[in-house]
Amino acid sequence: MLLRQGRDVVLLGMVDRDHYGVSVYCTGRYASPLPPLRAAEARARRNWVHRYASWLDAADNGPLHEGRWVLRPCNVPLSLLVAPVVGSTVYIDWDGNGWGGVLPLRPLSPPDAGRVKAYRKQVREGVLPPVLVWAVSGLDGHVVLDGHDRLAAALAEEVAPPMLVLTRGMDAAEQRSVLESTEAHVTGVIDNLRRREHHPGVQRQIDALVQRHAQAAALLPYDAKRTRAWPLPGGAAAWDAEAAALGWR
Repeated sequence: MLLRQGRDVVLLGMVDRDHYGVSVYCTGRYASPLPPLRAAEARARRNWVHRYASWLDAADNGPLHEGRWVLRPCNVPLSLLVAPVVGSTVYIDWDGNGWGGVLPLRPLSPPDAGRVKAYRKQVREGVLPPVLVWAVSGLDGHVVLDGHDRLAAALAEEVAPPMLVLTRGMDAAEQRSVLESTEAHVTGVIDNLRRREHHPGVQRQIDALVQRHAQAAALLPYDAKRTRAWPLPGGAAAWDAEAAALGWR
């Protein structure tokens, strides 16, 4: 796999032949699509979901493409953080059970760096803006889109930072298709239950089934889809050429 920002390659990846993990190479060329956050803005406690969504929508170097996107708070285990080193390969171990961790797209600054020290103060004050991550299904995890120094500050203070995760969402046609199929299934189950109305507890089962379906339908627009990818022109030979030009493999 290959992740490009504009004309710059920011990440290369090669999945193991046995599919137990993926080797990744970060080039260090990544730049956040969001503007720098000022201390006064952080202390103003903005509606960060709205603010980040607006910035992403306006950015010309972010990951958004045509389709529906979802941005929401999340908790990602930092115990699964993989720290990249420019010019070196890091390995993400799926171990047959998946990963779900966090991969920064550039090396994290040291704890005593100026910006990190400023963010560490925000961590202690409880006003640190969220780290923005993107769920990438090809890695079975997340990459950091914005907030590398905020992430470094939170780690230095030994706390989990607030996070927002960006995912692809279902479009209207896909939602209708899933709803129609599940409604048909639920209707069939309810019809079968109603044939046993004389049995005690049947109405409770019907009510519970209807409630579960309503809850699932309410959450449906927020279900995440797999990350979209496009074939690399030139195929494997082009990928090999990119890797060689960057000094990898």
